[in-house]
Amino acid sequence: MVHLSQIKLQFGHQMLFDGASWSIYAGQRIGLVGPNGSGKSTILRMLCGEITPDEGHVIIPQGVTTGYLPQHMDDFNTDQTLMDEVMNVFAHLIEAEKEMRRLEQEISENHTPELMKRYDRLQELFAREDGYTMEARARTVLSGLGFRDEQLSQSVRSFSGGWRMRIALARLLLIHPALLLLDEPTNHLDMETLIWLEKFIADYNGTLVIVSHDRYFLDRITDHIAEIYDGKVRVYSGNYSDYEEARAQRLMQQEAEQKNQERRIDQIERFIERFRYKASKAKQVQSRIKYLEKIQRTEVEKLGKSIGFQFPVPPRSGDPVVAFEHVMFDYGKGPVFTDATFQIRRGKKVALLGPNGVGKSTLMKIISQELEPGSGKARWGYNLEMAYFAQHQLDQLNPGLNVLDEVWSQSPGITQSAVRSLLGQFLFSGDDVFKPVSVLSGGEKSRVVLLKMMLKNANFLILDEPTNHLDMQSKEVLAQALDEFPGSVLIVSHDRFFLDMLVTKVLWFHEGHVKEYPGNYSEFQQWYDEKFNPMIQNTKNTDSRPGKIHSKTQRRIEAQERQKKSRERKKYQEKLDKTEQKIDILQKEKSDIEHQMNGTGFSALTPDEMAAVTRRYQEIVKTMEKLEYEWLVLNEILEK
Repeated sequence: MVHLSQIKLQFGHQMLFDGASWSIYAGQRIGLVGPNGSGKSTILRMLCGEITPDEGHVIIPQGVTTGYLPQHMDDFNTDQTLMDEVMNVFAHLIEAEKEMRRLEQEISENHTPELMKRYDRLQELFAREDGYTMEARARTVLSGLGFRDEQLSQSVRSFSGGWRMRIALARLLLIHPALLLLDEPTNHLDMETLIWLEKFIADYNGTLVIVSHDRYFLDRITDHIAEIYDGKVRVYSGNYSDYEEARAQRLMQQEAEQKNQERRIDQIERFIERFRYKASKAKQVQSRIKYLEKIQRTEVEKLGKSIGFQFPVPPRSGDPVVAFEHVMFDYGKGPVFTDATFQIRRGKKVALLGPNGVGKSTLMKIISQELEPGSGKARWGYNLEMAYFAQHQLDQLNPGLNVLDEVWSQSPGITQSAVRSLLGQFLFSGDDVFKPVSVLSGGEKSRVVLLKMMLKNANFLILDEPTNHLDMQSKEVLAQALDEFPGSVLIVSHDRFFLDMLVTKVLWFHEGHVKEYPGNYSEFQQWYDEKFNPMIQNTKNTDSRPGKIHSKTQRRIEAQERQKKSRERKKYQEKLDKTEQKIDILQKEKSDIEHQMNGTGFSALTPDEMAAVTRRYQEIVKTMEKLEYEWLVLNEILEK
């Protein structure tokens, strides 16, 4: 369908792509992964025509439509209503409908074959492109993305950046391009909207390329993973979990090949050293010297860097940390929630779930004591020190400071070297600590805010979408650090894998109530679906797909073949090692006899003793020649 051929692209001194090729076939659902800065967004922009490579070709067949949702987009300020903005994707159908109404009036006054022919063509176009349901489809998509009916008449200008991203996504989904390119589409979605998007994409019959750090999302919607590494693109069959397994096997194989190669090189170097001055082996020595000169050293791929840290042990708080009984809150326009009853115990990790607008932010502000409850009882444990992480804090960093000074301002009592050491754990090393805050990426700002929060040494962490902008490795490190943290944690996140790694309790909103569920996210979701969504469709990719069965079977066969070769190699290697040991023992004995024969004491031996030493020497030489021949044969087998 789409082909990238021998792509080269350089930004400044960085070569992003160096001879990369990639074929994307119709109907594939591809997750695009790679370290931060490897060029994932750039390759999407090449596919949609925004960027042209320095060398190579991007080949898109004529008639293939593309739709691209960038990770960051320029604000589109317009006074159009939300509904009108989204309906603009059907502009040609709206014009066709207007023309049909005009022709109907004209035909009623002057019925001619020419007018009927024009009307029939328009009606056929309108029906073929499902024009009769375009408004209903627009409402369905907007509702699925979390927009309420009363928001449809609001101007686009009135929505925040995250909601404008949803508007752009709605337009793309309604256009239904043949090739859909999505760059981190889940960053601005709540859990309910994310689940809806999964189902929508499951029903989408085009080709999908998606960049996402949400492994749960990738596992459920992808059937291929394209990895960018070292300027090339490598494609794996299966979803993200399959990719991780295949990549781990690949790295293990590379490590084994590297060890074997190092052992082989050592053997060849010993061979050269042993036979360098033997005329009978000169040809073989020279061939091995040339072999070493030409050999390509096997390298093991390096995993991308990720943050690495532990939260300090905080002072002990009271237990429970927070206890609410029938708490209600009202901004004056009707209650946000009417009954919040729950406890957060010391040392527990708790998730807070609910759709946007239901009151999660309000509840977190009451818990963090930024707001007072309207009614009910709210109690906090003694000696409680709270730290709050929220996405808006990324914009509150001082753009006039560099990274070092921004973090140091949080804890001026510690030394600069201690701050720099901590920054190194958060991937700010060397001159990176002097980067101005104003030029940091979203991921870099998230790491700065996380580090500042860590330095507060709080015993109760309130985290609002802490994984946005973090790569998968960094998310896992954060989850592990929070799991080992002896304090209490309350988390709002749409990253289900992250929640499953960490939480043991869920607080959830239902009809104005905040309720408790004892378990992790997956357990809660299964219980919730059984109780409230009995007809829910499971969109998770399963192993029943023929392509997936084929890919897994193929990988098993390849693994068995590798194991067989490994066993054979091990057998010959053991023989070679034993032969070497025998040669070394005989070589030492031969050297001792030569030393004896060249010494003054040899002439003092009786003729029989001299004959015995000479016979033994000749036996050793013959045995060594036989063993050296065997050693050469075994070496040649291992070379092959």
